Amino acid sequence: MIDRRALALCAMLALSAAALADPQWEAYVDPYNQVFPSLEIATATTTWDTEDDSESVVGDQQGLIYVDVSGARAGAPFELIVRIPGLAPDSRLSGVVPAVDGPISLAPTIGWDYQALAAIRQPRPANVEFELSVDGKPLGKRTQRVRLRSVNDALYYIDEDDDAADLDFNWMFAAYVNEDHPAVDQILKEALDSGVVDSFTGYQDEDSDAVLKQVYAIWHVLQSRGIRYSSITRTANEHANVMSQHVRFIDESLAMTQANCVDGSVLIASVLRKIDIAPVLVLVPGHMFLGFALDEEGEEMAYLETTMLGDVTPERGKKASVQRRSEALGVDIEASLESFEAALESGQSQVDEAGDAFEDEDNLDYQFIDIQEAREYGVMPITR
Repeated sequence: MIDRRALALCAMLALSAAALADPQWEAYVDPYNQVFPSLEIATATTTWDTEDDSESVVGDQQGLIYVDVSGARAGAPFELIVRIPGLAPDSRLSGVVPAVDGPISLAPTIGWDYQALAAIRQPRPANVEFELSVDGKPLGKRTQRVRLRSVNDALYYIDEDDDAADLDFNWMFAAYVNEDHPAVDQILKEALDSGVVDSFTGYQDEDSDAVLKQVYAIWHVLQSRGIRYSSITRTANEHANVMSQHVRFIDESLAMTQANCVDGSVLIASVLRKIDIAPVLVLVPGHMFLGFALDEEGEEMAYLETTMLGDVTPERGKKASVQRRSEALGVDIEASLESFEAALESGQSQVDEAGDAFEDEDNLDYQFIDIQEAREYGVMPITR
């Protein structure tokens, strides 16, 4: 005969055991157990749109280091501690478990040592340590081994395996534009010494030819310095789902006299920002070049193929053998003017060839990265 009272008691005990079971949790470091110092530095002061904040995420809504917790009682107090030895001391997040269906994510704001991050020049492994307690009960510690990337590695795309939307990070290239770098002032001084221009006035003259003349002066100085095209882009510790590119900082491009398409574009963009000429980074499939506004309103644009910087390198202190007068620029020119004009033609040709592709927001291969707009979102220059 079935003892119904015994069955009921067993059921009650099972329910009690379930109620007393510890919450389950997992630790995560995105993307795919990699940490990009460039991303953490560039977005330290970024103000994201919070309209779509998830109620199931507690703490930093954009946090890439977090834990997922399931089975926790709504209203239960919790404390999460995350530490990254040598890079971030204890970062704490405390609160109460929200009343939501399904698991919750706890993401503390990481207290990075930004100087230490900026000093990372080669990729290496690192440990991220997690410690969680819920309802006053310690749930243990977890350690995630991660790949710590070089500060030169710019994350630009994440290809998600599951149903989650892929993530576009191309705006990260704006972080390598650094208008405050000390080398920028030296470039401007050399441009003035060249005699191509006698001052940098940005858009004050309200003359597109005057803007072209200023940009050419910068181009000429960089050619005089012997900057050559170099196609080095590969990064170490590459991941099939995480797209990144090695980007040289301004001082590295100048010291090595080498620049790939991204290096040259962010270098010239940095100098243009300093003299209040508005640059954009132009992305087409597998390539980047530079655009800049010819007027303050940005209604007229010019485009510059920066890989052509090394096409002519005149000797220092000597006038080039080819001299002619350009009405557009209004100055006696050296050999570098030919390459400048050719670079303008090449840049414009690529934009014309792309047609309406830049208007398609879903086509991530064609983009204008507006540096001023990125700054307004809080994407700041990476300093070392």
